[in-house]
Amino acid sequence: MTSHLATATAPAGPAPGPRVHVLPATAPAPEFRLIGIDDLLNNRAVTGTHDLDSGRLNAWGNSFPAGELPAPGTVTEVAGVPFLWPRAHADGDNVRCEGQVVDVPPGRYDWIHLLAASERRSEDTLWAHYDDGHADPLRVGISDFLDGTPAFGELPAFRTARMHYPHHVQERLPTTMWLTRVGLPRRGTLRSLRLPRSVAMHVFALTLLTATDVRRAEEDPA
Repeated sequence: MTSHLATATAPAGPAPGPRVHVLPATAPAPEFRLIGIDDLLNNRAVTGTHDLDSGRLNAWGNSFPAGELPAPGTVTEVAGVPFLWPRAHADGDNVRCEGQVVDVPPGRYDWIHLLAASERRSEDTLWAHYDDGHADPLRVGISDFLDGTPAFGELPAFRTARMHYPHHVQERLPTTMWLTRVGLPRRGTLRSLRLPRSVAMHVFALTLLTATDVRRAEEDPA
């Protein structure tokens, strides 16, 4: 049986600062798992110049310009995190959060990464459901797509040069889609996620990062 208990190890080399030692990592490298959300798409927030009136990002019918975002069905990388951009259809190109359940490959994960936007600065609860019955409430914050200020410490994933209105394109009015992440502290097998019940929040893509010890834990017969 493999033991996961810590063992004493002498520091290798000089410390880079007071009370800090650097040791080589021995745990297996984590991996990204890109989650498809095409079956949950329920809102239009990306439009071309030919269908401006289809936008539903907010109450005024604004939308992101399609020409400044990834092509549907492609893999795009933001700040080193890969995402599967959804295959848009007439009824949706994103998930407006209404408590939908997102099934994921069962596994141990450290982070949920989201490409998301909000009609205004929004914060709500995302639920993580595990195979042992536990359900953890996790706070997620998404900043305003129009203000452009990262209220929750997110990174800008895409900044567009213009914004679409139902009947015209407003030049020099930038919009922002955010890269945000939510930590998963529980060392259990994740089965699904329940999105917040907040229609101001819009999720465009979702990627999970496996825990650093996921392979070791899964191979342990104990």
